[in-house]
Amino acid sequence: MRTNYEDFAAELNRSFPRTPERFQQIVSQEVYAQMNPVKNRSRKRKRKPYKALLPIAACLVLAGSTVAAARLPVFQNWLSGLGINAKTVEESMIHSDEASGAIIMESIVDIDSSDSSVQSEPLFRVTDVYYDGATLIFWADPQSDFFELGDHVYINGIDSRLEYVVETEEGSGIYECKVSVLNQELQQAETDSIHVKVGVYTAPDSKEDYSFTVESDKLGTAVRNTGNVSGLDFGQIVSYDVTVTPSVINLHLNWEVSDDRMMEILPWGEYILEDASGKRLTRDEWLRSSGCSIPEYDEAGGINTFSQDLEIVGFDASSPTMTIIPVRVQWDADGSKIVDSEKVLEDYAITIDLTK
Repeated sequence: MRTNYEDFAAELNRSFPRTPERFQQIVSQEVYAQMNPVKNRSRKRKRKPYKALLPIAACLVLAGSTVAAARLPVFQNWLSGLGINAKTVEESMIHSDEASGAIIMESIVDIDSSDSSVQSEPLFRVTDVYYDGATLIFWADPQSDFFELGDHVYINGIDSRLEYVVETEEGSGIYECKVSVLNQELQQAETDSIHVKVGVYTAPDSKEDYSFTVESDKLGTAVRNTGNVSGLDFGQIVSYDVTVTPSVINLHLNWEVSDDRMMEILPWGEYILEDASGKRLTRDEWLRSSGCSIPEYDEAGGINTFSQDLEIVGFDASSPTMTIIPVRVQWDADGSKIVDSEKVLEDYAITIDLTK
C-alpha cells in the first residue's frame, strides 16, 4: 500500500521531471561544498588513455594497505555532528585493515588483452564502510585520476540515492561517498552482508557498472514505527512514520490543525526536541533538513491539513520517545529572526513513540 509520502513524491516526479544524473551529481557536490567549506571538493580530471573493463566473478579481499577513514580528520567531523550517537557509529565502522569484517572488491579483466586470465586492478578500493539501514557511507581510494559515480546505487539489488562524493581532505586521495537508503524493506532487513553496485565513470562520457560486497556482523538495521497523536488542543497528528538509526532519524507527520495561530509555527519546523532522559536539542542542533507540503484548508471543518518531513541528527537513537516542543519566533520586517524572541510552548508538547 502506498503511503501519502510516496504519493507526494510521485506527484513531484510527474510535475518536475528528473534532471540528468550527471547534472544532479554536480549540483549535489556544489551544495555540499558550500555547506562544508573545510573540505576540499576539487576533483582531478586529467585525461588519460583508458581501457574498457569487464567485471568477472573473481573477487579480491582488501588488505591493510590503505588509510582508514576513521583516522581522517573529516570523518571525525562527521562523527561530531552525530552527537550522542557518535560512539555507536564509530564502533560500527568496518575497516579494510582490521578483522571487523570483509570488504570484497570485484576483480576486472582487460578485454583488450588476448589473454582472458589477465586481470587489472579494481576501479577503486573501498577502505572503510558504515551501514545502519538508513545510511551507507563508504570511503573509496580510486585507482585513476578520474573518479565520478552515477547517482543510482544498488544495495542488495534495491535502488538507493547517492547524496555526494567528496574528497575527504586535500591530497588524501580518499573519497567519502554517502548513500541514503529509501526502501523501507531494505532499511529493516537484518543482514550480515550487503552487495553494492555503482556506476563508475571511467571517462567523462563512459560509465561502467561496478560492485563490491561487505560482510560483517556490524551491519545495522533501522527501527521503524507508525502511530498517531490525538487529543491535542490545537489539532492532531493523524499519522506519523518514523525511521530511527544512529546516523539519522527520519520523521514524517500528517497534521490536522484547527488553531490558525499554530499554523504560523508548525509548518516551519521551529521545534525543540527532548529525549526520554530530558536532554533537549534546539533546531540548529538537530536539523539536517525539513520539508512541508502546501497546507490545505477545509472551510466546513475549519481544519488545516499538511504533511511534514524532518531529517534529524544528533538525537539519541536509543531513546524510546521523542518529545516535540513548538517554539514561537518573532521576525523583523526584513524577515530576520529577532534575537531572543523565541518562546517555548511547553503546553503544546507532542510525544512520539520511537520503539517498534
